[in-house]
Amino acid sequence: MDIFTFGLIILTCVAIVFYIVLFSFIFYWHLKKISFVIIPTIFTFEFFVIGFFIVSIVSIIINYLPVLVNTFNL
Repeated sequence: MDIFTFGLIILTCVAIVFYIVLFSFIFYWHLKKISFVIIPTIFTFEFFVIGFFIVSIVSIIINYLPVLVNTFNL
């Protein structure tokens, strides 16, 4: 299995946990009169952007690590 696919599977599992926590806090957001659309959308966008960059950076590092090791003879 490719490391990028493995990272996406981990990102999906973390997203499921994120949505469980998000929906559990909707009741508290209702009491605080916070928007049901804007706040979860912002949190979701930030979550997936950060997750995508982490998965991308880790997969790039793992894919090019042998080339770097051979180049610098570490």
